Amino acid sequence: MESVVTSLVAILGTLLGAIATYVFQMRTAKQARQSAREERLWQERLTAYSTFAGALTDFRKSQNDRWHREREDSLSTAYASARDESYRQRANATAALFRLQLVTANQELDGLASLALRLTEEIHDATDEQDRTDRGQKARRALLDFAQAAAVDVQRLHT
Repeated sequence: MESVVTSLVAILGTLLGAIATYVFQMRTAKQARQSAREERLWQERLTAYSTFAGALTDFRKSQNDRWHREREDSLSTAYASARDESYRQRANATAALFRLQLVTANQELDGLASLALRLTEEIHDATDEQDRTDRGQKARRALLDFAQAAAVDVQRLHT
């Protein structure tokens, strides 16, 4: 009888040990999946933020070039080419904005990015050189404001 009790205690002990090991392994696996998910999201945000900043910088440059080519000769092929390039760069910047919006729920970043894009779109409407310079500086400042807020967001997420 005593050996039966001892055997039952040993079996129960082994069973409890196996259950405890299983529970801890499941918890560890869940934490590892969560950590990997957070790391992927952090990488996606970092990529989206930097891609947007790069696309907007290229768009701003193309807007300035478009403005200058139009002032030189609005009927020239150089102007038509610059205009077409600015359209292409705007499409790239808009696509980058949409990607950014998909990976973050941060309304402040969305607003700053949208403002920077809108201000960049308005550069080619400048009436003279000073207006173009002012519009360009506003667009650049808006991009810098976005970049600073994005840096805070990325650093906060990675700590």
